[in-house]
Amino acid sequence: MSMIQDSDLADVLTSASNDDIGLLIDVITDSGKGRISLSSPVCQQLSAAKAHEITEYERGLVAEELTRFGGNSLMNIFRGGSGVPYKELLGDVASHVGVGKSSLDDCAKMEMAIIVKVVEQSVGRMSEEDKATFFESVGASYRPGMVPGALATLLTGLGASGSYRLAAVVASATMSSLVGRGVMLAGGAGLGRGLAVLAGPVGWAITGLWTAFDLASPAYRVTVPCVIQIGHMRQKMLLAKTCPACAKPIETAGRFCGNCGTRLAERSLT
Repeated sequence: MSMIQDSDLADVLTSASNDDIGLLIDVITDSGKGRISLSSPVCQQLSAAKAHEITEYERGLVAEELTRFGGNSLMNIFRGGSGVPYKELLGDVASHVGVGKSSLDDCAKMEMAIIVKVVEQSVGRMSEEDKATFFESVGASYRPGMVPGALATLLTGLGASGSYRLAAVVASATMSSLVGRGVMLAGGAGLGRGLAVLAGPVGWAITGLWTAFDLASPAYRVTVPCVIQIGHMRQKMLLAKTCPACAKPIETAGRFCGNCGTRLAERSLT
């Protein structure tokens, strides 16, 4: 039985790589320096685990501490210090960055809506050439002069691999600006060009989101980047469960896609 009781976090945190969990730990602990609302023993334990081995117990601590940051401190007292459900935290972050709550029942959709909002805010800082480069890198076709609404529709309609590329690019830019390193990629996802664009004006525009969104609250400095990173981690998990050729769901134990016959044993999505 998983130590992570929140069903909206259990699968994604349990299946995630140590490196992806390590990035969450860096945000929660402020790269080991600690935060006022984080106890020193928990900070030390998470930091030590990141340097050695992140067990199921530390993954549970990550879930617990993240949901604590998501709750109002007074309300946490009445909850016995257990924080808020991740779905409630997610809705709060969505509202904070200007995303509606219509998709609140689906965490993956809400996380991607937040990531798309980051891109919407960022593209205004890009030249038309940079916009075209960015959209090409995530598998979308940009037309000069597209308005934010059209851009959002374009990005929302990406397939499984496109959604993963988009989430990975935004998460990598976010984590690089906060903790000094980007995300580890799912093998075979074709993201070389996507991450290459982060070295120039496109990356600067995305990391500029910290001026677009008010992160004066210590809680939002944790919850907003963590939601972006968890969105990336969830898309990676979902990508591993789809056929790389036809994007249809596959059986984890199967060697061939039941829809198109692609040999799945040749995938590399670690």
